[in-house]
Amino acid sequence: MKISIGNLYLFTLVFALLLVCGLAHANDQSVTGSAMKTAKISEQKPSANTSLSTYVRWSELEVDPDHLERFKVLGEANVRETRRNDPGVLAFYWAGEKDHPNRIRVLEVYADESAYAAHLASAHYQQFRDASWPLLKRHALFEARPVMLGTKSQLPPSSAVVRMAEIVIDPARLDAYRTFVTEEIEASIRLEPGVFAIYALALKDHPNQLRFFEIYADESAYLQHRNTLHFQKYLNETKGMIVARRLIETAPSVSLP
Repeated sequence: MKISIGNLYLFTLVFALLLVCGLAHANDQSVTGSAMKTAKISEQKPSANTSLSTYVRWSELEVDPDHLERFKVLGEANVRETRRNDPGVLAFYWAGEKDHPNRIRVLEVYADESAYAAHLASAHYQQFRDASWPLLKRHALFEARPVMLGTKSQLPPSSAVVRMAEIVIDPARLDAYRTFVTEEIEASIRLEPGVFAIYALALKDHPNQLRFFEIYADESAYLQHRNTLHFQKYLNETKGMIVARRLIETAPSVSLP
């Protein structure tokens, strides 16, 4: 369940979030809006607990390759303003596919729905939305439900590696899967110094379709994670529950807070 980020150009990934939300809001709040990033980690206010009020968005964005650099500039400016002015943003990450860096996944986590609404209403977000909208070829925004949002209290280093995954679970075994993956994430955050965050969420309209965004100190930490007893237990216990899996390696560019 993962993907890597390499050298970290530090695409301020928070802006991905901004794009995601606003784009979708501007075009209905269904499968619209997303944000961009070639592989980045953005601002987060770490929290290992999943509150019932936590509001989560997952976006998929395709930027016109000819305008990718311009999009990054706009996003970075938006990220700076969001960090300064949007206290309800708990996590904002985006990552581009390794072979297609203009194809981006964006993770947004807010304290609650009102924090999301406040972000959409902000002047910096609206400015970013209006300028970046013409640069997109496709955007899709999904409301999601947290399964387990595991993070350390400290932010990851600039050498961080990101892994993402899209997983489909047998609906009849979904509850059991959620139990095992929650246990695995909790153990990873608690026991592994090199695991900084593992966000697991389910699409609201398709609860057996899960998305993962994982942040490791470096490639070595990721490889060590896969060899741990708790991860091997997770693999063995969920082997027959997963009906489809897509691991997405990220482009070697990332933005850390």
